[in-house]
Amino acid sequence: MGSGASTTSTNSTKPSIKDDKPASIPEANKQQAKEGTKNITPESVEAKDIMISYSHKDKEMMHQLKSTLEDNGISVWVDVIGLTAGVDFLSKIGQAIIDAKLFVSLLSETSIESKYCQDELALAYISNKPIFPVGLKSPEQLYPKMDTGMKLQLARFNWTLLLDETKIEKNMGDMVVRMRNELQRLKSSSEPIEGKPDKTARGKRNPLARQNSRQVMHTTMVRQKTMESGMLSVDETNYEENQEDIFWDMHFKNEESVEWTRFVEVVMREYSSFITNTFNEKDQEWISNVLHHEMCVGEEGVLSKENYLDFCSVDGQLIPFGHRLQDQAVESYTMREVFNMESTVRVEAIENLSKFNGPAVKEALLDLLKDLDPNVRAVAAISLAKTGADDKHSIQRLMKSLLDKDRLVRESGCIALGHLKARDAVPKLVQLWRNDFISTVREAAEAALSQIGGEEANKAVHMTKVLAEEIQMLTKH
Repeated sequence: MGSGASTTSTNSTKPSIKDDKPASIPEANKQQAKEGTKNITPESVEAKDIMISYSHKDKEMMHQLKSTLEDNGISVWVDVIGLTAGVDFLSKIGQAIIDAKLFVSLLSETSIESKYCQDELALAYISNKPIFPVGLKSPEQLYPKMDTGMKLQLARFNWTLLLDETKIEKNMGDMVVRMRNELQRLKSSSEPIEGKPDKTARGKRNPLARQNSRQVMHTTMVRQKTMESGMLSVDETNYEENQEDIFWDMHFKNEESVEWTRFVEVVMREYSSFITNTFNEKDQEWISNVLHHEMCVGEEGVLSKENYLDFCSVDGQLIPFGHRLQDQAVESYTMREVFNMESTVRVEAIENLSKFNGPAVKEALLDLLKDLDPNVRAVAAISLAKTGADDKHSIQRLMKSLLDKDRLVRESGCIALGHLKARDAVPKLVQLWRNDFISTVREAAEAALSQIGGEEANKAVHMTKVLAEEIQMLTKH
């Protein structure tokens, strides 16, 4: 169970590791839990330097880690602080992750199986938190047992290992130094330089580059060869020394385009270690579809070298294909995890989109509008509206959701377009309002038209209502 599954009251029932559901509150204790919430002060859930995600079974090590950090002047948030069984602790945990400066994932055989821990790590990743994995087992022992999301998200971060009792104090001390340095870096980057305009840490993007999920979310991410996991191809493990991409020239030297099926075959062969160790068969098909979309492969099924190079370009710099493959996989998969209907942190992510919103998040949500799961498509539409994505490209993508076969997706598309006051969508919304065979979709379209307002929307609503009234009168005679 993740940090959200830890015992937060002596009267709460500890949920099963496998069930991954919040603890139920015994009937006799509901009033006591309710009264307990009155004693929670804002300080008990305020933003801290670090948020620790852990399994309840590892709480002894969590307390040791927490004490070490606090003894070194680093404030810590864990779910046992100031929370009782009557509090919506899942919401508090999601908020704590977003508000914290750093994120610690305490990794053990139980935590890597926890849906809570998986979702917490995913939320920390997309909110661009520096992540500090702390292993109670070695990466070689834990990695094969992890789900795809954790494998991708943790692959390139340095682990602190707490395996040998004689080295725990030293390893924790080394980690504290790195954390302090990171906290200082974050503090310095957030303070504008006197006499100079405030700039984001990412710097300017190439105006000609597609601003999509290829913008790397983690600017401080450490690239490293991941033990024996085979995460990176042998010829691309040293990122600093090999800045140029050689994949296309090695396999398609004098060709300006290549059939997509052939390209996929080469990728599967050359990066088989990364792909087979990371993805199951279903996810392998998923990452292939993601690449197909990101590389703008047309209906003819041909990938051009120009689109390939565009995919490998980040901020005007050509990145080796193996690294771009990994970047795309982790960002797309993580966004899907966080905004999935089954996610335990989805609501908090949507409510806090403005805090970590940017081109990478917006474009990843646009990608999710094409996900195979209709629930994911529906959530993506609503989330996209929350980002304020009112540019022409985003509106056009949302308008396509009005044609979705799933009614919930069509409803979500209406709500999103209404929220964005998308005037270009008025004709499509009117058509949906008049013709959709499901009443809730028609109601959502009508509500969107009312939100958008304006002469065209008001005229369309008025005309449709008049016609409906006249038809109703005729049917009575």
